[in-house]
Amino acid sequence: MIDILFDTSACDAYYGAPMVNVSLPKYIDARKVFLQRERVSGLLKLSDLRRLRGLLANDRGTVYAELRFFLDGSGNRIIKGKVKATLNVICQRCLEQLEILIGDDISLGVIESEDLASGLDSTLDPWICSGYKLSLSELVEEQLILCLPIVNHHEDSDCTNKLNYQANVSAKKGDSSKDSPFAVLKTLKTKSL
Repeated sequence: MIDILFDTSACDAYYGAPMVNVSLPKYIDARKVFLQRERVSGLLKLSDLRRLRGLLANDRGTVYAELRFFLDGSGNRIIKGKVKATLNVICQRCLEQLEILIGDDISLGVIESEDLASGLDSTLDPWICSGYKLSLSELVEEQLILCLPIVNHHEDSDCTNKLNYQANVSAKKGDSSKDSPFAVLKTLKTKSL
């Protein structure tokens, strides 16, 4: 007798890495996804992230998210996962384009109103979803905005040299050949006395 074993070959292409070219759905059904303990992963287009796009130099870049939905022991709806992005921003030193890599771990408790936030575990951030549609693009966009650096700049400190920036050396040395703009005030003070 020949045993037929289904799905046992470790050399098959079926066992390859998961596809990352899959788009993340824009919305999911908040009634089902937590009960079914769903896992969702994929790419988002920067053109779909309107608020984040306004903070960027252009809309080129990639956004990848992995999200896991489940109910905790208390029945709270929980979203855990990761978000990673390659974005083009403006360097605040030299005003040139700069590519940055950002990422964050997501740990959210989904609630229906702001009043329920106090009932969440302190390790969870609240996410309000009062309807049946949970917008994944808004959720990922918010997490990316929160993990953006306060000031974008190149790692090397001499990015200002690209602009041939020259510091005013005479001001540092205390060049007294120029009159102070406040010298007029000094003459006014002596005249009034």
